[in-house]
Amino acid sequence: MNQATDMSKEELHQLTSEIMDSLKEQWDKAAEAGEDQLLHFFTATAYTLGSFIPFSMDATGYGAMTMTIVDSLTNGIQRSMEITGDRATMIKIVKE
Repeated sequence: MNQATDMSKEELHQLTSEIMDSLKEQWDKAAEAGEDQLLHFFTATAYTLGSFIPFSMDATGYGAMTMTIVDSLTNGIQRSMEITGDRATMIKIVKE
């Protein structure tokens, strides 16, 4: 079993909160510095996530993990759009 399935919901929530808090702190700094720093924050974060994949699994899992990350990214965008009341249209393609 992988570590995520061995963790309780509370442990997963705590770990997620720690990751979110760390990223939020860096995002706040970038937001204060301006648009160029925000772009750098997003691209550096994406690059870092991508660079972890080959160290986390064998090559047969790269595609599935990439799709999981993209799905989580779009879910985060959609949820934040709901919170902010943004009425922009976002189309998400889902493979069943």
